[in-house]
Amino acid sequence: MAKHEEIFLPDDLYYDRKDHLWAKLEGGKVRVGLDMFGQKAAGTAAYIKILPVGKTVQKTRAFGSLEAGKYIGPLKAPVTGKIVEINNEVIANPRLVNTDPYGKGWFVIIESANFDNDIHDLVHGAENIQAWLDAEYKDYMEKGLFAEE
Repeated sequence: MAKHEEIFLPDDLYYDRKDHLWAKLEGGKVRVGLDMFGQKAAGTAAYIKILPVGKTVQKTRAFGSLEAGKYIGPLKAPVTGKIVEINNEVIANPRLVNTDPYGKGWFVIIESANFDNDIHDLVHGAENIQAWLDAEYKDYMEKGLFAEE
């Protein structure tokens, strides 16, 4: 598991470098959530809106939006496919994004159209994830995007 300070990123997930969403392959379907780094940078989640089940989403296009203490903006799909499930629990209680990002804090499950093609630019594998996390943390600290606690 990649770790830096209080941030950890499980090795079995795929990570979007820019939007800090994680993707977990579950038998042809992909569960999507906000990684711990992203939720630390965004602040406390206050409101989440997600497209309905049945909608088709394109990789890098919005499947919903997040309003948090330091971020208001789109949640962009890490893969192309059809939304087959949304997490109503996180919509009702957005703070789950902050308190349980890899458990109850997920957003959607997407039936992937071409997972193998979509994952080429996602970060995966223990060494790759750790190197990316270290570089990203340093970059965010230098830009003052979040403060040391």
